[in-house]
Amino acid sequence: MPSPLPPPPDLAGFRTQLGQLLAAGDHAALVGAVLTLVEQMAQANHQLAGRLQAALRLLYRKKSERVSPEQLALCLAQLPRAEAAQAEVAAAPPDDPAAAAPPDDPAAAAPRRPRGKQPFPAHLRREVTLVPVPAAQRQCGVCGSEKTPMGYETQLVWEFQPAEFFLVEERRETRACRACQGEVVTAPGSPKPQEGGRPGPGLLAQIVTAKFRDAIPLYRQSQSYARSGITLAPATLGDWVTLAAEIMEPLYQQARDDTLGCYLVSTDDTGLPVLDRDHPRGVKRGHLWTYIGDQGAVAFCEYTPDWKGEHPQAVLAAFRGQVAQGDGYAGLDAYFARPGAPVRAGCMDHARRRFVLALEARDARAAVPLALFKQLYAVERAAREAGDEPDALRARRQQHSRPLVERLQQVIAGLAAQVPPKSPLGKAVTYAINQWPTLTVFLDHPRVPIANAHVERQQRRTALGRKNYLFAGSDAGARRLAVLMTVVVNCELAGVSTFAYLRDVIGRIAGGWPHKRRAELLPRPWLANQPREQQ
Repeated sequence: MPSPLPPPPDLAGFRTQLGQLLAAGDHAALVGAVLTLVEQMAQANHQLAGRLQAALRLLYRKKSERVSPEQLALCLAQLPRAEAAQAEVAAAPPDDPAAAAPPDDPAAAAPRRPRGKQPFPAHLRREVTLVPVPAAQRQCGVCGSEKTPMGYETQLVWEFQPAEFFLVEERRETRACRACQGEVVTAPGSPKPQEGGRPGPGLLAQIVTAKFRDAIPLYRQSQSYARSGITLAPATLGDWVTLAAEIMEPLYQQARDDTLGCYLVSTDDTGLPVLDRDHPRGVKRGHLWTYIGDQGAVAFCEYTPDWKGEHPQAVLAAFRGQVAQGDGYAGLDAYFARPGAPVRAGCMDHARRRFVLALEARDARAAVPLALFKQLYAVERAAREAGDEPDALRARRQQHSRPLVERLQQVIAGLAAQVPPKSPLGKAVTYAINQWPTLTVFLDHPRVPIANAHVERQQRRTALGRKNYLFAGSDAGARRLAVLMTVVVNCELAGVSTFAYLRDVIGRIAGGWPHKRRAELLPRPWLANQPREQQ
């Protein structure tokens, strides 16, 4: 939450005070009072200018927090040689990359795409059309004989047609005994997601995928379907979203239980506007929390109507693992203070982000800690590229990361004595000092990542949804959103097509899948079972 604006100075009272000092002839006190007011106003102006710059950067700058090596070198060159030398620590092995982006930078994690035209996917249906030579050109212009076919020249064109609605007409056979005109039997019908309802598993999967994976609001889906000649009101689509959430509720509970049983759980939240008639503005700020177990093994989402710490505390009360990672949210302080609480791990990205803001505010002193952060991320990147197992990663971090962390701590402690606490750099220093015990947990726990960025990446979809469908209609609707976002997040983590997964799983659940085997329907085990079932 942004800090409140500074109160305006009491100019009338100050004018009276100056008049009294002037009448008394106390010129020294008068000058001191004027200078005090100027300092207060200069400080308030500096804070407001910083907030304005931050707002403009949020609107117009690139979202990536990557700092280019050239910019970092330029800022280091502006510092005294002794200060700039603090960024030089021979911690990374010589063959490591000299510059690495933070792990939340997609350019660092994704492989570079090959340039040029890519081959067409092999699974595409092909419509082959034969174009004959015109009749006027089939006669040879030299001898008059008819030309003989000798081959074809082929050209390929991408083509598209809108998604197809179709009806599945199931005719259930009825048989009777002609001999005695007695027993009559009818074949049982295929199970449906909703008894007496019209939507099939594929249609429900499409609606859910479009809204929660692609952030397409229901009213825009309704407009898209109308172009295919199908009239489906947004209210009807909303009822079917509710149906899908009810069907997937058992798998949501399974994912929740599995996540809270992992060794590591990482969590973060993002705002979610929710309609509320009792709120003065009619819309309140709810929160959608994402919990990921063991860096992507399984996950679930949880909706809370406010930002009180009691909600995540109640969730984590069932946590059976050893390490819980977050961003230093104060609402969890009571949870970690209780006896037997898990280890609390922090997020280096959150600490680094504040130094980036300080550098963007033209404070060159932030370049030193940022250079050390860059070297820390280079160590982690080298470990990922080498495929380090936990023991090898622990050894690498002890050899290369620990000296960097110790130097970073010294630099931050030195800056604490130099910078105003309310300046951008001062805020970065204060956050790092307060969170330091949690920021260094990764050094001794190789199964803990250096940052919580893998959770933040999954929340980008919710942020996109806020821009497109704007809000949830109620607390109940927001809870259904959490159930279906749990499905989407787990499909993303497992590398599964959300549509294909939902189309298959909704059909299985409607067909009476055993409740005790629900764990087999989570995206990761579902994907593992696909080859065996297709054989």
